[in-house]
Amino acid sequence: MASILEKMRRILGQGESPEAVAAVAIILHSNGEEFSLLLVKRATSVSDPWSGDMALPGGKKHSSDERLKDTVLRETREETGIDLKKCFFLGTMRDVESNIKKRMLVQPFVFLCESQPEVVLNEELCSFFWIPINDLEKSRCQAKIRELEVPALKVRGEVIWGLTYRMIENLLGIIKELDRT
Repeated sequence: MASILEKMRRILGQGESPEAVAAVAIILHSNGEEFSLLLVKRATSVSDPWSGDMALPGGKKHSSDERLKDTVLRETREETGIDLKKCFFLGTMRDVESNIKKRMLVQPFVFLCESQPEVVLNEELCSFFWIPINDLEKSRCQAKIRELEVPALKVRGEVIWGLTYRMIENLLGIIKELDRT
């Protein structure tokens, strides 16, 4: 585990994006044989542009958050009950752009938990699951979303697309790079 932590920290960035206005947590845990990723499903809400979508825990920066890392720690705890301070912070990934209502940059923060943390969802989310990283590699597809054909992942009957899809694809690229080092 120590060598993987070291390799991931070398590959990932350690700084915060000066332009990002939101952050998400890529939360990994290992059972000793493989890594799994936490995915959450957003509850249905008219005011939420990502209503009903599969996502990563996180949200917009509040004025009370000194840094974007504070945002991801706060949002993850509010949405899932997970205290990321008890996990290893591995680093940051490049920003991903959302164009749902207006241009918004979101920065992923990568964490590794030694054991699978207990998840307690708040009202913003309706379900969650842990998915082995290897299963993500095998789940690529094209999906029809809002009358458009888009690249996606189909996992356990759920379609992962858009912002979350792009972040997971970036993560899979980093993991491939890990395998080469």
